[in-house]
Amino acid sequence: MALFAVIWSYTTDASVKEAAHAEHLTFVKDAAARGMLQEAGAWADGAGALLVFQAAGEDALRSLLAEDPYVKQGVVVEQRIYQWNPVIGPLVGI
Repeated sequence: MALFAVIWSYTTDASVKEAAHAEHLTFVKDAAARGMLQEAGAWADGAGALLVFQAAGEDALRSLLAEDPYVKQGVVVEQRIYQWNPVIGPLVGI
């Protein structure tokens, strides 16, 4: 298993984000409960988010992310994924 930082940029259409928000929260809470989502949060300006996932590989992570309502409903307009190796903090050694 590896850690991945996912960086999202959101649409500027607030109605699209609002329509998908409740389903997205259910999705990410489930991913966290299953130990896949380690950390997540939106940028202070609301323009996007940073999520840290544990996954078997990037392909598996991309498959998971494709099911997120924010992705499916067009909230996410740009997605970048980086394999990440933390050196300080609670995620070291995961």
